[in-house]
Amino acid sequence: MAKDDATDIIPMPAGQEIHPKGLLEAISFIEQNFSNELGGAVLKDTFLTTKQRLEFFEVGFRSAFVSGLVSALLTPIAVGVIERYIPIFGDADPSRFDMVFAFMLAVGYSLGFAVFLAYACTKFVGGYTRAMIRNLLGGVVTGAVLKAILAFLGFHFLYFVVLSDVNMQKGAQLLYKAHIPRNAVVSAYRWIADFKPVFLTSAWFILGVTFVFILIPTVSMLLARLRNRKLIKAGLVHVED
Repeated sequence: MAKDDATDIIPMPAGQEIHPKGLLEAISFIEQNFSNELGGAVLKDTFLTTKQRLEFFEVGFRSAFVSGLVSALLTPIAVGVIERYIPIFGDADPSRFDMVFAFMLAVGYSLGFAVFLAYACTKFVGGYTRAMIRNLLGGVVTGAVLKAILAFLGFHFLYFVVLSDVNMQKGAQLLYKAHIPRNAVVSAYRWIADFKPVFLTSAWFILGVTFVFILIPTVSMLLARLRNRKLIKAGLVHVED
């Protein structure tokens, strides 16, 4: 890549600025400009405007936060299946396959998203694509951390407040007054009392999954930086000083 400022080129033709609306579109822009950089284009990080940086951040945040909340809501169900509180496929005693399926229900999307994002985090060599990825990854990390905090606090709130012994006893009394059969009320009370620790397990489980989710693309980006240094040292890629 030439070092003369006269070789600087505009990343997109006039009137065709980059404005990602979704994750796939953001990654497509990153891939396109990564190819430009490998082909010799000098694309400074200053080409990426503040508005565009915020758009990449927003796309990353929205993708991680919304999908993360859905996965978080499924986590107590998955943990409940693994701990044999919830039957799966009509079987109260799940097989190993059933437990693996339940586990993947809780972590499959997050891990798949992390691997997909890790791929995108390797598509940089110059400052322009690196700026795109950093803002996208910054939004993803912020969304994932916020989701983890909300889920962690929410599940603890359910355990200690909503499903406290006092509230559960009040709920049982209301069911008695509604003429619900005593056996049904007692069974429901016992099941909820046994099941509610699942919320605490899920809260800590989500923190662990979130840590791994953030770690995968972060490590991928660091490895890509090492790759770039080797390519530059070997003279295969030239970037602006």
